Amino acid sequence: MTNNVKTSLEKINKLSRLLMSQLDVRIENTERDNSQKTINIASSENSDDDQYTDQQLAKLVTERHALINQLFETYTQDQLSIELPLINELVSLDNQLTSKSQHNKKALAANILKLKKSKKVSKLYQRY
Repeated sequence: MTNNVKTSLEKINKLSRLLMSQLDVRIENTERDNSQKTINIASSENSDDDQYTDQQLAKLVTERHALINQLFETYTQDQLSIELPLINELVSLDNQLTSKSQHNKKALAANILKLKKSKKVSKLYQRY
């Protein structure tokens, strides 16, 4: 039974690390886009081969959430406490995911504001 707990926790942690790496890629791309006014589309397509789509990321998040729910519904606290190091890793990864998600959200909000300001300026310019 503890082998199943361990396997489940390892799978959840693996998904968590995959999500973190994908968030890192998105954050890097957002920061790169913020620092460059013109983007070379060909180079960005080549560098993003390993980047997941929004749908793939949503599927990963949903799968991770389902696995976490299943883990805590299936096993007792005593069974889970045997794998405390993996539980601690899960909590740590979850905190990191939350932090990176917030950072990504702020970066995207900044991009939207820049875009809105850019559109306002171009509309004002077109009036004259």
